[in-house]
Amino acid sequence: MMRLMAILSGLVLLVLGGCGSSGPDMPGPVQPAGLLSPVSDTAAFEASIKAGLTAMSSDEQLALADAAASAGGSPTGNFTGTYTQELNVDEFDAVRYDGEHLFVAPRRYFHCCFLALDAGGPVIEPPPIERSIRILATDPANGTADLVSEIPLKDGISVQGMYTTGDTMVALTGRSIYGTFGELWADIAIWAPEKLGFRVYDVSDAADPALTFDATIDGVFVESRRIGNTVYIVSRYTPWIPGLHYYITTPAQQAENQALLASTTLDDLLPKVTVAGETRSLVAPERCYVTTDAVPGNSPVITSVTAIPIDNPSAFSTTCYKENAYGVYVSENALYFTEHLPATAVNRDVTRIHKFALAGTDIRYRGSADIGGNVWRVGQADFRMSEHNGDLRLLSSQFDWNNEDFVDHYLYVLRESSTRPELDIVSTLPNDRRPGEIGKPNEALYGVRFLGDVAYAVTFQQIDPLYAIDLSNPADPFIAGELEVTGFSDFLHPVTDDLLLGLGTDATGGVKLELFDVSNIAQPLSRGSAVFGGPGSYSEARWDRHAFSYQADVGGIDRFAIPANLYAADGSWQYLGASLYLFEIRDKNMPAVAALNSVGSISPPSIATTPDWVERSRSFIHNDTVYYIRDEDVWAASWLSPSIVNGPY
Repeated sequence: MMRLMAILSGLVLLVLGGCGSSGPDMPGPVQPAGLLSPVSDTAAFEASIKAGLTAMSSDEQLALADAAASAGGSPTGNFTGTYTQELNVDEFDAVRYDGEHLFVAPRRYFHCCFLALDAGGPVIEPPPIERSIRILATDPANGTADLVSEIPLKDGISVQGMYTTGDTMVALTGRSIYGTFGELWADIAIWAPEKLGFRVYDVSDAADPALTFDATIDGVFVESRRIGNTVYIVSRYTPWIPGLHYYITTPAQQAENQALLASTTLDDLLPKVTVAGETRSLVAPERCYVTTDAVPGNSPVITSVTAIPIDNPSAFSTTCYKENAYGVYVSENALYFTEHLPATAVNRDVTRIHKFALAGTDIRYRGSADIGGNVWRVGQADFRMSEHNGDLRLLSSQFDWNNEDFVDHYLYVLRESSTRPELDIVSTLPNDRRPGEIGKPNEALYGVRFLGDVAYAVTFQQIDPLYAIDLSNPADPFIAGELEVTGFSDFLHPVTDDLLLGLGTDATGGVKLELFDVSNIAQPLSRGSAVFGGPGSYSEARWDRHAFSYQADVGGIDRFAIPANLYAADGSWQYLGASLYLFEIRDKNMPAVAALNSVGSISPPSIATTPDWVERSRSFIHNDTVYYIRDEDVWAASWLSPSIVNGPY
């Protein structure tokens, strides 16, 4: 009842309250000071973790870039790296290119992870498969690549992704695949006995890479970013206690857990890290945070952020908080967690936002706020969040399946309080003064991109409205304009301040590209589109930005490449194959005459003509050469003659 009353109170404040400069027509809760606080009582911290491991489950419960290339080295020429959401915030990926070498990790290892809970231990797993990270030297002048070395992975680990910077390569590892943040991960037990880690290699001599640091961590790898010299790894951990019931459905199981945990210490409950054969606690209790209210309940999940200096990885440090985050967004200066607080009694959802400032290995909590709706619904939902001039702007979706209009979308602007550890709600949209909705009735939210003082949002049910929201006055955002076209865009890329590229699906089911003229945000226009394939066709770049490659300003022309698997446009479901499709944007500095042009595709002859599942497709453009990677295979072709394909390497 206390939890229910807290949620209901928060929702009343969400509808009626106002704070900061939001004004009386800007809904937002009045926050208590500091929704997270550092652990000051280790005994209470221990008790709260144990409480999460003795709570009943189910109904019987007694008590969830800009196209920045981040590449190392100092090669010559115009080449693309890994696509990122934010400038100066590098993103890990399983294929990296530094202008001289391709680093290609093997497909992730699909041994798994599920527990034989009745037996009190993990299931028997098959023997690990020996695989390697491949390093290939590229020769863009001749359109070739040659294998120069391999880094063996002999213990069955999966490489979640890598960073390359200067003469260093960092590999982020894990033993199983759980995907990324999203609603799927409300469960707590499946990742309890898992491991992740990071390995640092000296690749100054690519033919002879040397391992310089290796660490293994208890928990599951979730997300990572690199800012300057520091790699940040987000992981989750549930204490793994042999014999513990992780899904309690009876009072007897609850009593057994309580008896088992009575002799368990706090050190037993915290994740460990192993370096050079030495095991110690990953995080000290005083570097952890706990909630100061009862709304989230007693979750036993520990969410950790480990900061690793690349030039001195042994000096890594970890900060944690004892709740189960379901999303993360990282700017150049801060990390924001989203935590889902379902308020089912009133059929409304609440998302809690936590901000942590980042300064190298110094990670500090700065404040929290509760907003209405869901932010993270898997996929590339971090595009729904953006920090600009210290403000966090975000879009959420509130679902109400009992209403004829079952979803509403809201924009929030949050700002760190200058007097207390809170995030003030500066403004929301819609509001009493600006009641116009973002999206028409029953339209879901798809592509979102915040660019400077404008937010672009695509909603869809039968048509695709592109909304332009003016954020130049953070206290008074408003919908400046909209454009309706067929289909919808999942992914939006800024070509210039005046042009926006959309990638998504046509109304007929084909892959669609649309070039939007946003030089006048009050009246967005389409400057052309391209549709290829029919029902069933898809491009990986729609949900994974790392599959999108963009090369700007080649003789005044922008180039980009997207992978696609196509089916016939006539609706016969005939599979046409997988290719890398190449496009150019011409006259980008004159929006009124800008044009989107297809220049062909790279179709390696060894790719099967029947549908096949590929874990990842990547491409990198270096001068006029395009490297196309599907899983571990590398092909090369010239932009000027893409039908002539070299490889696989």
